[in-house]
Amino acid sequence: MAGIYIHYPFCKSRCYYCDFYTITDSSMKAPFYEALLYEITLRKDFLKHEPIETIYFGGGTPSLLDPAKVNQVLETIHKHFSVVNLPEITIEINPDDVSKYYARQLKQTQVNRLSLGIQAFYNYHLRLMNRRHKVMGALKAVDTLQAEGYDNISIDLIYGLPEMTKAEWEKTLNKAVKMNIQHISAYHLTYEEGTVFDKLRKSGRLIPPDEDISLWQFNTMTDFLENNDFIQYEISNFGKMGRFSKHNINYWQNKPYLGLGPAAHSFDGKSRYWNISDISKYLRIERKNDDIREKEILTSSDRFNEYLMTGLRTYWGIDIAHIKRHFPDKNSDELLKTIGKYIESGHIKAEGKKYYLTRKGMFISDKITAELFI
Repeated sequence: MAGIYIHYPFCKSRCYYCDFYTITDSSMKAPFYEALLYEITLRKDFLKHEPIETIYFGGGTPSLLDPAKVNQVLETIHKHFSVVNLPEITIEINPDDVSKYYARQLKQTQVNRLSLGIQAFYNYHLRLMNRRHKVMGALKAVDTLQAEGYDNISIDLIYGLPEMTKAEWEKTLNKAVKMNIQHISAYHLTYEEGTVFDKLRKSGRLIPPDEDISLWQFNTMTDFLENNDFIQYEISNFGKMGRFSKHNINYWQNKPYLGLGPAAHSFDGKSRYWNISDISKYLRIERKNDDIREKEILTSSDRFNEYLMTGLRTYWGIDIAHIKRHFPDKNSDELLKTIGKYIESGHIKAEGKKYYLTRKGMFISDKITAELFI
C-alpha cells in the first residue's frame, strides 16, 4: 500500500511559526493547478502500481482550492494510479475558509477526512501566531462541517506558547474534547530558523516557557485526552479507536509515498526525492520535462536510523526481530548496548523483543533517538 501527498503552497497570510514552503501571491494559482495535473501524469509509474490507500491535501492552505478542482485532482489520480476502494482522503482546512456553501461543495467530493488548523482557543494566542481566524469562527467551522455529515475530523493544537497559563491550557483541552471530534494533533511550538517567531526569540521579544512548564503541559494533555477516550498512538497524535490518521501511519511505517507540488517529498522504499521549493520553477515542469526534483539514495544506516526515529515515536515501537531481518547484525548489537541505559532510567520500556518510549521518554525523544543512531 502507498500514499499520495499534494502540497498546495498558497496562503492568504503567513503564520509566524511556519517554515513550510508557502506563498501569498495568488496570481500563480491557475498555472500551478495545471502544472499539478501534469505532474500527476508524469509520476504515474513512480509507485510501481502499488495500491493507493491514502491521499492527503496539505499546505499551505488547500481549503483555498475550489472543491470542484479538488475533485478533478482526485479524478486524475484515479485515472493514473490504482486506488483502493474507499481510500482515506484528507484535506487541511483553515477555519476561516469554511462556510455552509464550502462545506456543501466539499461534501460532493471524495474527501472523507478533515484536518482543521485551529491551533488555539484564545484570540490573543491566535493574534500572536498571526492566524487569520478567530475562536468563534473555528467553533462554527466544526459545527458547519459536522452538520454536512463529516464524522472524521482532526484539529491541530499548539502548546508551549509564550505566557500560556495552566488554566488556559486546561480550558483549551476541555474545549477541544467537547467539540466531538475524532482526532487531535498537538505540537509543541518550535522556533524554526528564519521564521518570525525565531527572529523575535533571538531579539528577546519572545520568551519560550521553561522546560518544566512544557513538560507539565505535555503530561496534562496526555492524561486528559486519554481519560476522554483518545489514544496516543504517536507522540503528537491522539485519535479515537478506528480514527487514527492512516496517511501519517504510512509515513511512520516507512511505506512508499508520492509527493506532488513544490517542496513535496517522495519515498520509494530505497530513495528520497523532493521537488524544488520554487513555484516559478515548478510551473515550468511541463516545458522542462522534470527538472524540478532532486534525489538521495538512502544507505542501510540511513534506513535504520529512520526506522528508529519513526518507530519510537509511535505506540507500535521498534522490533528487534524486524531489525535483524532487514539490517546487518551489528545494528541490533549496537542498539542493544546503547538502549540499556534508557531502560534503566525509565525512558524506554521493553516488552519481549519490542521497545517503546515511556511518557518520560517521549518528552526527550529527539535526544534519545539521536544517541541510538548509528
